[in-house]
Amino acid sequence: MAKIILVSKHVNATSWQLAQALKAQQHEVVLLTSYGETPRDTSGIEFMGYFKKWSFLEGVRIIPGLFGLQPQILHVLLDDDKMNAAQMVLSTFAKSHPTCVLTTSLLNIKNGLSRRNPVRYLVEESDIITCPTVETLGQLRGLDVRSNRQGRGILPPVLDLKTEQNDEAIDSSELPLIVNLKKSPYVVMPFNETRFNPDSDYFLRLRAVAQKYKVALWGTYAHWTLRDRKRFAAWMAEFQCADRWVLTGPLSAPVTQQLLSGSTALMLAGQNFTPVEMTEYYLRAIQSHAVLILDTRQTSVHSDLWKNTVNCWVLNHSQLQKDLIKLLAKSHLRLPESLSEKLAEDRHLIDSSMNELNRLYNKALNHLR
Repeated sequence: MAKIILVSKHVNATSWQLAQALKAQQHEVVLLTSYGETPRDTSGIEFMGYFKKWSFLEGVRIIPGLFGLQPQILHVLLDDDKMNAAQMVLSTFAKSHPTCVLTTSLLNIKNGLSRRNPVRYLVEESDIITCPTVETLGQLRGLDVRSNRQGRGILPPVLDLKTEQNDEAIDSSELPLIVNLKKSPYVVMPFNETRFNPDSDYFLRLRAVAQKYKVALWGTYAHWTLRDRKRFAAWMAEFQCADRWVLTGPLSAPVTQQLLSGSTALMLAGQNFTPVEMTEYYLRAIQSHAVLILDTRQTSVHSDLWKNTVNCWVLNHSQLQKDLIKLLAKSHLRLPESLSEKLAEDRHLIDSSMNELNRLYNKALNHLR
């Protein structure tokens, strides 16, 4: 198989799981990352924690040693549509290297690929470009791609369902939250609101859910003003929901799992998350056997997984509030199929995107020979 240098600023869930998935498919993987990012357990993956500033000079200095490794593929992982000077240097040298395939994974297009954005030119020069969804890939239409052989594919952040031993201690102060929530059915909603706005879609959805189930707001409003906190509490009380909500605050990983596993559902529908964030929520929900409530935009990430009314609930994004009211009218939110059990039986649902990446790798390498 191929020797791959995976370039990522951070060793996070996305880069680490991709590196592990590539190694599992018998590739030789070197993860080039920031200084100090090397984990304790490298799982046989070679790490180069080199960059301190990701500067042009650092990029130039590492080139001789990097290509002394004779990589067949340089795979640049971008969390969004921005890149630094070192990434520019690495991609330029990879493209000029006659035996190296330049691959770019663009995980999120936030600001757009204008002519002033260097990511635009990286995409145009890459031998392979991957995006997490069909919609994101569609945003690349119209670019002046240099090669008519450029391979394009869908590569969402890797879902690593291996259960890891979690040694994080449970803070005893967190336990009363779980005990109290278990007294009645509750729905978990991630809470990232910067301020209270009673007219916002988020709070309208929250109120609708709270009128049927207690709501655990997964997050904190410590950053809110005291006035906003009082207004929010009064607003909920006005609609007879004074005792129908609770803020979780920061939670340890074990308590987070208890929170999700004991819930009636985890509702993500209507919130704007990046594909990386969505994948993290999916992973936690699947590992906790939580019922997911999604919208049609969110299901574009790992689209092969989702079956409405079978292993999740999917609300139409264009009529979210209407669909939510219909869903809440149901006597229960239980589903006939557990996604975690299905995935344990049928790995191809997860492996298909990696197989597609391998196909793109092989096709590009064959063109070089």
